[in-house]
Amino acid sequence: MPEHSGHTPFAWDESRLWPQFASLSAAAPTKAALVDCNDRVWRRKEIAALAEEIAARLSAAGVSAGSRVLVVAHKTPATIAAALAVSRLEAVFCPVSPKLGAGDLTQLEALLGHVARVTGDGPEAVVVEAVSAPRSADPRDASCVLIGFTSGSTGVPKGVMHGPGALNYATRACASIAALEPDDAILGIVPLDSAPGFTFTAHFALSLGHPLVLVDPWVPAEALRRAERHNCGWAIAVPTHLFTMVEAARMGEWHGTLPLRAMAVGGSAMTAELIADANAILGLKVLRMFGMSECMGHASTRPADTLERRQVYDGLPFAGTDEEAFDEDLAALPRGTRGQAGVRGPSLFLGYAQGLGAGQERMTPSGHYLTGDEIVRDADGYIRVVGRIKDQIIRGGFNIDPAEIEAVLLRHPAIAEAAVVAVPERKLGEQACAVCRLRPGASELDLAAVLAHMREAGVSRKKWPEHLVLVDEMEVTATGKLDKKAMATIAVECVTRRREEIGGKAS
Repeated sequence: MPEHSGHTPFAWDESRLWPQFASLSAAAPTKAALVDCNDRVWRRKEIAALAEEIAARLSAAGVSAGSRVLVVAHKTPATIAAALAVSRLEAVFCPVSPKLGAGDLTQLEALLGHVARVTGDGPEAVVVEAVSAPRSADPRDASCVLIGFTSGSTGVPKGVMHGPGALNYATRACASIAALEPDDAILGIVPLDSAPGFTFTAHFALSLGHPLVLVDPWVPAEALRRAERHNCGWAIAVPTHLFTMVEAARMGEWHGTLPLRAMAVGGSAMTAELIADANAILGLKVLRMFGMSECMGHASTRPADTLERRQVYDGLPFAGTDEEAFDEDLAALPRGTRGQAGVRGPSLFLGYAQGLGAGQERMTPSGHYLTGDEIVRDADGYIRVVGRIKDQIIRGGFNIDPAEIEAVLLRHPAIAEAAVVAVPERKLGEQACAVCRLRPGASELDLAAVLAHMREAGVSRKKWPEHLVLVDEMEVTATGKLDKKAMATIAVECVTRRREEIGGKAS
């Protein structure tokens, strides 16, 4: 195993999931592997037996080493066993969301080149079907274990290919940072149908021998109770999950002591106040983590960091990962300078799948993947994400960074969640619209109050949002991140309707 020096040394290798789990199962077959959403404890030998059964059916359907297998990923033992079965055959696990629309699924299946499809959400309801479409001829399939899907700029999803070392490296880094003990369980908050979602729940638990405690549906107080009941030591979540857990405790829906050593949180804007509240109300050390489907979990704050550092920074690169800010000419910038994040390390993907984004990888000559995030890295090496290049709103030639405005909005006492999106405007090209969800019990908020808040915060008038849309629930992606595209659609509809109403009154 290669050893890495750095702030948090750890070991990892290129083993696939099945041999790691099979070895653990052989050593302690009756040890808990999984606690399902009905609170049934599944022993390692039970999950292994179900995986062997599904593997036999996949083999009969034509699956062999390097074959792609599409799996509709539910939070169930059946999906966990299907992932192990695919690994058992040295095939490629390709999870998709159960919520994926029929049209999108048809488009994906036409491009994937998979040999078989696995559906069904229960052990007795697993359906394995052979697929007659042309099979993938991508030579990277031989070294790929996981293809996760993420939205593409052309409307065609991107297939993010990962080898086994990437999954092992990312999970070992997190286990080392959190100083997990062997009996600590993993709390499975996020869905299993993305590359990070599967890696930081199922792969994490099954490869390292930690029980996986699934949570579905999302009920914050119940998640807190399950964490306490099953001795969960680690979890990964998005800010929405964390906010609702804090609110559940604040409202008295949960009382207890969390065994969680740390919770990694990332994916969208998060206030310093939320991290402080989690610390004070839940007794929980929140670790901001920087990662994406293409380079899963490559930087994180540490439990030993001060609260102030955990509130502001998005992490220190994992040992063995190199990350810097780059300018438009793809040259690395001095520390303290804002630029686009470029990351190079063991958790970097193999590339996009053929027909599903291949050739759209954005790399520097030095081999750093350009994430599209704007970062500043300080003298101590800590990273702070300060914006997204693609999210820029261009208002009359002036660039507005939504992340900057969202951070200010989230400091308003009435606002629980916020997303700033662009709406078209004939003269200026684009205007900024703040889409917000209010805190429970907050009084109604109007645009004038938002602008007064902007003024008090010292924000330049050019950056103030011209529109405000209040929603009961924020739109989120399958992984729980704020869905900017969906909220932009809502914003455009609302603003267009208001403009039409004003125009009608004027006439």
